[in-house]
Amino acid sequence: MGRLGLLLFSSPVQHRGVETAIGLAEAANRLGHAVSVFFLADAVYATSRALLSAPEETVVHRIARLPSSVELTNCSTCARFRGLGDGDVLPNARNGTLEDLVEMIDRSDRFIAFTGEA
Repeated sequence: MGRLGLLLFSSPVQHRGVETAIGLAEAANRLGHAVSVFFLADAVYATSRALLSAPEETVVHRIARLPSSVELTNCSTCARFRGLGDGDVLPNARNGTLEDLVEMIDRSDRFIAFTGEA
């Protein structure tokens, strides 16, 4: 199977791009593809443990339920700037580096960037 890389920029509470990307990640994973997701800028909020306390189902709940085979990595600079240290992110996500992003792009057969632009 192939490798899919996804890059997210948008906030999960202000833009539907994160929902679309996670839906794509779920579908690709179900079909047996390897999936990696990298969160930049406000997209790092999608991995915040704090957003799991929302009373209704959110994209963060869907991300928390992704299997461990889906690699979830935040830009650590973006995360720390927004107050998300290593202990503040979902158990299936981690804070990484831009080097992790470069490696993800390099090993992906397909790479899609969700920039949040219209």
